[in-house]
Amino acid sequence: MNIFSFSNSVKAASQMEPCTPETMNAVFDNPQVAQACEQIAQGLEEVKKGTRTREDFEEMKSRLKADCLPVFCFHASFPDGHRSNQSAVPSGLSIYDVDHLSEPPRLYYDRKVAGREAELGICLSHITPSSEGLRLVFQIPRGMDLAEAQKWMALQLGDEQYDGCVKDLARCSFGVPRSYVLYYDEQALFAPRDVPAAGEEGVTTGTIETINSAPLPLPQTQEKASPETGIEDSFEGISYSRIVAALEEQLGGVPARGARNNFIFAMSCHLRYVCNDNPEWIAAILPRYGEEEPKFLSTVRSACNRPQTKNRSAIIERALAQARRQKQAEEAVRQNGMPAARPPQMPAKLPRFIRLITRNVPAHLKPAVAMAVFPALGAHCYRTKFRYNDNALVEPTFMNILVSEMSSGKSCVNEPIDAIMADIKERDDVNRRQIQEWKEKYAGCPANEQKPERPRGLPVQWVKTDMTPAAFVQLMADAGGHFLYSRMDELGLLNQLKTNGRGNNVTEIIRLSYDCGEYGQERVGTNSVAECVEVRWNWNASTTPGKLRRFLHDSQLDGTLSRITFSTIHTEDDRMPVYGIYDENFRAQVQKAVEPLGLANGIIVCRKANDLVEKMIEENSQYAALADDEAFRELSYRATCSAFKRAMILYLLNNRKWTPEIEEFVRWSFQYDMWCKMWLFGESLRKAMEQDRAGSVPGRRNLMECLPDSFTLEDLNAVRHAQGMKGDGTHQLQKWVQRGYCTFDPATGQNRKSPEFLLKHAKRGA
Repeated sequence: MNIFSFSNSVKAASQMEPCTPETMNAVFDNPQVAQACEQIAQGLEEVKKGTRTREDFEEMKSRLKADCLPVFCFHASFPDGHRSNQSAVPSGLSIYDVDHLSEPPRLYYDRKVAGREAELGICLSHITPSSEGLRLVFQIPRGMDLAEAQKWMALQLGDEQYDGCVKDLARCSFGVPRSYVLYYDEQALFAPRDVPAAGEEGVTTGTIETINSAPLPLPQTQEKASPETGIEDSFEGISYSRIVAALEEQLGGVPARGARNNFIFAMSCHLRYVCNDNPEWIAAILPRYGEEEPKFLSTVRSACNRPQTKNRSAIIERALAQARRQKQAEEAVRQNGMPAARPPQMPAKLPRFIRLITRNVPAHLKPAVAMAVFPALGAHCYRTKFRYNDNALVEPTFMNILVSEMSSGKSCVNEPIDAIMADIKERDDVNRRQIQEWKEKYAGCPANEQKPERPRGLPVQWVKTDMTPAAFVQLMADAGGHFLYSRMDELGLLNQLKTNGRGNNVTEIIRLSYDCGEYGQERVGTNSVAECVEVRWNWNASTTPGKLRRFLHDSQLDGTLSRITFSTIHTEDDRMPVYGIYDENFRAQVQKAVEPLGLANGIIVCRKANDLVEKMIEENSQYAALADDEAFRELSYRATCSAFKRAMILYLLNNRKWTPEIEEFVRWSFQYDMWCKMWLFGESLRKAMEQDRAGSVPGRRNLMECLPDSFTLEDLNAVRHAQGMKGDGTHQLQKWVQRGYCTFDPATGQNRKSPEFLLKHAKRGA
């Protein structure tokens, strides 16, 4: 299913999220959106009355839209979260704008569109924030691209002229209040649809006549140079679409109507430096911005005929630097997510249960909830084991810590967990009452009478951490193989449970919990607890980054850190999040969904999950070797095993059916967990490991990418030192040769990248 994207601000081009019906309705009902549009409408009235200039109004309108209005990208979704043509996945939707109408937008709509919505495939119609125009969001007819779809809509409505600035897949539309909405078919807007088969998007020219006569420029998203035109698709390895977007930003953003010609002239002057001073080349990569084709081409030629210095302008240099940085950041996210400034983007298509459990939280909180629910899900399993790739049997042991700043919304995980644990809590309440009745009978029994035996078969699974080691062992024994579960709003509450009376840290029990290790105590007293149990204890905790680092400061190398799964909350939107309703219907759906976990028993095998783990292990090993990052390598082992356990839980929840959505989610959950670990502990873990093994630098790139195809040990050492690494690279080079990344020629003393490596890393090795 193809979807479209949403962001809280046009300024946040790297924070695009999949749009949901809840998000759309929240924007429609957002008071800030309504207030901004009201101010714009008042400003327009002042222009009409002559009390405000048009220039002042346009400036005020642009500022309010950028500062106060969220944006939708109806054309595409962006799996990596970055709004760019390179990563865009077409949604199958197009937008049709009618600007600066001579009549009220509602009158135009009633006259030309009303009653024809189904015929035209319209899903959404609304007045634009300027209150002077109209926007139609419609399904692209099969076989058309964006430009052709716009032309088709213009013909259907009988418009000889329209705003043809389709531009590209990354074009944004500002949100509006519900009072501006003229038509909204939620089911049609969010329905699954096929991407048009006509290929990549062209660019319209503004009128029907010029569409029919003018040649279309090369697509903005082309991957290869055209042998017929000799026009390349990139400059110094940077795609022209990325350069154009960066240059637009350097020049103040896409212009309003009336300033387009000057903007095109300025863009063309700067692009001459990177397009071989060729007007046809510039015309092929530059959007029309709604300008008519003859005028556009004339402006480009005029810019190329203008005298110009040989040295590149400062503006194009800054644009190239910006585009280069963005490319490197996006490549880092696609490869492993480690050096990125924000956590990996959650998949657009989620497994059925994850979709259900996260549906009531805003988009920026969904990753935290998706990761936090697995301890509670694992607690529903009983005597269930999974066959891992090394043939070891593992159990659904999960420990999750949500790490974020104060007042960031960490409580978002509580309601979903309560819904999952509802059946266990209900059973616990009954068993607790029976145990309390036994305690009262035991205490009231005379000393000379036989005390009643402690009842068996009454597990209490949801427990507090404020208990003695004896109580912990007794509860574990009473559980009879069921998991205990705890939820702590503060990580420090873990220290209420000590491994013995001398106050050792709780991390020993954490390590035993992950491995279902044995723990217990021997006592001689008749009333003392003397049990040896296998520790099955899943838990959730929340904390801030500083408190977490202090808590685990001395436990980074003993395996505690690698056994815990982490999540965080990342957003630059400080507005109050709006949640859905957690009612009985939601809890009933969740309880129905978790039933397969309680029915599972014995050893569960899923070859698809094992195949995925095998690929992930190889990928992680390759990344660790190429980046020479031992910290990543060490943490990735158990992080991969935890990802496998999540895969098996989702496999059971889906009635033992493997789906691409499960595989994509499991890959993301591993990358997300590792990103959090490296963000929180990468630097300190490397310092701690320096005593025993070579250190690394956070976010280090693939070192072989920094080397030519043929290189020496001295070349490698120079690259290592430039990356801040210590020591000689001989051992690393030996590992590269052993893994087949390069070969060594004793006659020349040169190392050469292997054909296999160059093929697999063609872009990076070029």
